[in-house]
Amino acid sequence: MKHNKSIGLAIRMLSIQIVRSIDSAVPKTITGLQGHVIDFIQIESAHADVFQKDVEIEFNIRRSTATGILQSMEKKDLIRRETVPGDARLKKIVLTDKALGIHKQIISKLAYVEEQFKNNLTEDEINMFFDIVERVSTNISNIK
Repeated sequence: MKHNKSIGLAIRMLSIQIVRSIDSAVPKTITGLQGHVIDFIQIESAHADVFQKDVEIEFNIRRSTATGILQSMEKKDLIRRETVPGDARLKKIVLTDKALGIHKQIISKLAYVEEQFKNNLTEDEINMFFDIVERVSTNISNIK
């Protein structure tokens, strides 16, 4: 019996593999996504304050998902939220010393994992992959 290939199922299976790979590359006390969030905050906060909305946009996640991730990171003493002068409602996200301490370790391990993703792929294949992902993403965003 021949099975029809499903792009959605293939993406889901690949996503699970990626999450497992990244999770194995970061300290066991944090998730792979939390590692990426730490990296994002570290890079972005060098030139601007970082807010929850920035995390939502960067990782294409809903507000409730971002809230859960950031609350978990607060409980683990990885981030703190600080009031912004002039607007008490606005809270910028700041990495703690604990997060800064593990950032370097995270970066080297994530770079290794990323290289493994690219193993046996040509530059053209990598570019084609990103082009296809962008087009599939556009197709999905057009679904009503």
